[in-house]
Amino acid sequence: MKEDVAVVENKNGNIILNNEQLSCAFNETNGNLICISANDMILDNCGFSVDIGCDDKFIWHTLKFQGLDDLHTWETPTIIPENDFMDMSNNFVGFERSSSALVSNYLFDELAVAVIYSVQDSFLKIEIRISNESDQKRIINGIAFEASSSISNDASFEFPGNVPYNIFKAGELPVRKVIQSGQIAPFVHTCSNGKHYNVIFLDPEEKWSTGVFKPEDGKLKYVNLAAVESYLLPGQTLYCGDMFIQLVGDGNPYLAVRNFYALNGWVPPTNGIADGVMYSCHPTGTMDAGFPLKRDLFQYADDMKAVKEMGIDHIWLLPIFEHNENGVYHPGDMSIIDKRYGGEKGAKYFSDKVHELGMGVLYDFVPHGPNVNDEFAKQHMDWAAVDREGSYKEEWDCLSFDMANPEYQQYITDMVRSHIERFDIDGSRIDCAMGGLSNWKPCPGNRPSSSNLKGGVGITGAIREAFIKEGKKSLILPENFNPIPFYYPYTDVFYDMPLYRVLMDLDEAKLTDEEYVAQLTRWLEREMMSTPEGLCKLRFLGNHDTVSWTWQAKRAVNTYGAERAKALWTVMAFIDGMPMIYQGDEDPSMYGGQGPELRQFFKDLYDARKEWLGNQYDIKYIKTNTSIMAFKREEETNKRLVLINLSPKAASCDLDLTDDSKVVYGSCDIDGQRVSLGSYDSAIITWKG
Repeated sequence: MKEDVAVVENKNGNIILNNEQLSCAFNETNGNLICISANDMILDNCGFSVDIGCDDKFIWHTLKFQGLDDLHTWETPTIIPENDFMDMSNNFVGFERSSSALVSNYLFDELAVAVIYSVQDSFLKIEIRISNESDQKRIINGIAFEASSSISNDASFEFPGNVPYNIFKAGELPVRKVIQSGQIAPFVHTCSNGKHYNVIFLDPEEKWSTGVFKPEDGKLKYVNLAAVESYLLPGQTLYCGDMFIQLVGDGNPYLAVRNFYALNGWVPPTNGIADGVMYSCHPTGTMDAGFPLKRDLFQYADDMKAVKEMGIDHIWLLPIFEHNENGVYHPGDMSIIDKRYGGEKGAKYFSDKVHELGMGVLYDFVPHGPNVNDEFAKQHMDWAAVDREGSYKEEWDCLSFDMANPEYQQYITDMVRSHIERFDIDGSRIDCAMGGLSNWKPCPGNRPSSSNLKGGVGITGAIREAFIKEGKKSLILPENFNPIPFYYPYTDVFYDMPLYRVLMDLDEAKLTDEEYVAQLTRWLEREMMSTPEGLCKLRFLGNHDTVSWTWQAKRAVNTYGAERAKALWTVMAFIDGMPMIYQGDEDPSMYGGQGPELRQFFKDLYDARKEWLGNQYDIKYIKTNTSIMAFKREEETNKRLVLINLSPKAASCDLDLTDDSKVVYGSCDIDGQRVSLGSYDSAIITWKG
């Protein structure tokens, strides 16, 4: 992004920071942001403030303080307002001006806080610099970026590609009721007076919370609470994250974010594997059945022919490494294949058989760390995170290894390279790829909370590097639920837990079938537009976790009923992305369940996907106002219309059809422009016109 910036004083005593596209006004006497204008729109009566968790309290008390020590790696801080208004003006000590930025300086309790404003294209970029001017060590635990603006009475906001799935009407919000995103949200989209703007927040070091609420003054307030944990020594300076306020006006706010990611290089790789159908499994059976089968990889290889016949391309093996009695996700030394599964010979035999069938193998690496009593742990305690008192941190009954440790990252790269060389694996699912717990004895250049997000991205990159060094095309699938862009350059397939949660929330909302389809269609369309073009998403109705202990904690057929589950699996297969099923979805007897055997259903479904659809990024969603989900997929002369009725009742809708329209999959009736589908039916229609 270009930085064509000028800083001038105007006649009214305000300072103007502008470029050719955007103009920002600041109060000269107190440093406050007043107004932003661009693209024929104005954010008036707006503002920005920062609050800092220092020595176990927020210095300006806008938020209720909460310690971060007890947060799990998948949790983000809860945003709890304490005071709506924060008057930083009493602590304002003046501006610094340059040709590229305007800096508002504040001093509070010997903390020097610099708010750095710069304009880049149609963005206002806001950075924070904190310096310790005391002679005492300070502890920083949480930094809140808080932006606000006046809004129209009909203003609305949403978290595209995230949860909750709703569009929220700002005027209907109770005062100070925070709507917080369920996964880490990189941006909030707001529409006010028919104009669009995005509030984007990105922190490459640690996780953060995103929340929106309405203070008593009637504005809309956006809070990004970064889970920063760090010492700040006398004279030391800390930077944290960037907020971008992007004025879009009449343009497409979702594509604006996609373009922003592309400009910064946060796009998926093009040299990996990002197509096909995935099957997740383990030789000893399923997690919801307790892994009851005493089979090794030699024996399990015999099952792969039937899996291939269903149309599967990629086998994601749950961990097969040496592990203790707590289970497969408690490995010791991941370089060792457990003898229970046939050891190295069993692993090689299994890979060879899978490759002979034309499929690939993904290993499930678990970098969070081994049990504290494991021999591998005893050899590498210097990789483990410690608390402020120096005690080792544990999660999942395992040590929490610091994934931002360069030595550990190098070990992971070397270890994965060894697996590639020995077993010719084709990719990796990465467990707990969001990083580990904060390490209060970090490596040089890191702060304690760097072991979180920065560590997760680093480990993902380390595993991808192993495949690159081995000269092998890879499929990298990090267990990162959060649609944040730092992972994209290392991710071949995004672990789309947000869609799983949207489906779960839609089901719990007890909507009509028509409302359900309208909400799902809107959410998918905006997810697609706001993520980089070509980002392949893993589409699933359940995995080993969700069928056994978390979220719905049961199989899709038990949640939705078999026929509705089949219709939703059809959605997963026919939209863009990589569909995945978990071992037993095709046959409930595999986990001791009841219900229909679905092997033929999945075979027909995936055969149709491969013949007519593929994974091209070419979807155009159609709003039918019925229970029929509809979208076009057009690629040059290959034109397809996909219809899925998500209702137990027959439904009809009018569509723009041509005389040469032909049903090539499924079942529907066509009468002129009217299409009718039976209960949970689906169809693919092709045409040439």
